[in-house]
Amino acid sequence: MSSKKYHHGHLHEALLDEACKQVAKGGGLALNLSELARSTGVSQPAVYRHFASKQALTISVAQRGFEQLTEALQQATQPVQDDSFETIRAIAEAYVVFALENTELVRLMFSLKERVTEPALQNISKAAAVTLFRLVEAAKYRGGLRNQDDDRTVRIIWATIHGLAVLLMDEQLPFITDMPGEISAHIEATARTLHIGLFAQ
Repeated sequence: MSSKKYHHGHLHEALLDEACKQVAKGGGLALNLSELARSTGVSQPAVYRHFASKQALTISVAQRGFEQLTEALQQATQPVQDDSFETIRAIAEAYVVFALENTELVRLMFSLKERVTEPALQNISKAAAVTLFRLVEAAKYRGGLRNQDDDRTVRIIWATIHGLAVLLMDEQLPFITDMPGEISAHIEATARTLHIGLFAQ
């Protein structure tokens, strides 16, 4: 394979594509710059010109993951943004689906300590919560929020949905994953519980 495959200097994105494949197959520990050079058909110095270290590559992969998650949440909530319950349900469904389809990537994204120390990664991870803040702010404006602490409300919603996603990712709820329709039913129930507990009816 030749680097000529990457038109207009798109090697950076091609390397990220291959790195994401490494993570999908073997988790974050599978990231390997030498293997990345081999699989993309370029020299190791070419790889190091884009990613100075494995840590830099790992952070870039996590950033892409948060970008993809943010896009999934935005697309899911756009049609229902005027309905607080449907917005929560859409967020929960998009989040769980993303986690189950990108399990190793999600593990990597949320395991990095750089998520709170690396500015670029910190900013993009916060962007994933924008849909939740918009939901909470809109409800507060309408007088439909029980707890007036926006940050706390967002944390509660995020923690609950993330917790469900992790349990499903780790196959800790086989009675849900093995039964057709049960994942959707639990997403619905989770959204309903959050809505009843946090939003004025």
